[in-house]
Amino acid sequence: LKDYKYESENRMWGKFFNLYFEEKVKIKELIIFPNKGISYQRHFHRSEVWFVKKGECILKSSQDSNNPDIYNNSTLKIQDTVIIKKGTWHQVYNVTNQPCHIIEIQYGEVLDESDIERLSFYEHNED
Repeated sequence: LKDYKYESENRMWGKFFNLYFEEKVKIKELIIFPNKGISYQRHFHRSEVWFVKKGECILKSSQDSNNPDIYNNSTLKIQDTVIIKKGTWHQVYNVTNQPCHIIEIQYGEVLDESDIERLSFYEHNED
């Protein structure tokens, strides 16, 4: 039913649904497929709140906007909530065998792809 009611886009890391939009707020559901992840990125005009709805994933984030190589990894599980402040380098990836569903609330002046600076893409490594 969600496929018929909401606009969606397939990406190399999974899929997202646009659930709600107004001038300075957008709500999406991100579905990160197993062994996939979004790019390591930051935004200049928006912040985000992430709520893990289903599954588990890893968050890589750097609080130092001038040095993205200094970062922390943390595991996000069901019902975990994270605030990604404007300018924070961040990436989420899924190392499990089940999809990870994240409700993303974007808020700010620019809520489109033009407000993404990408540093690198996630590559899954078999160890």
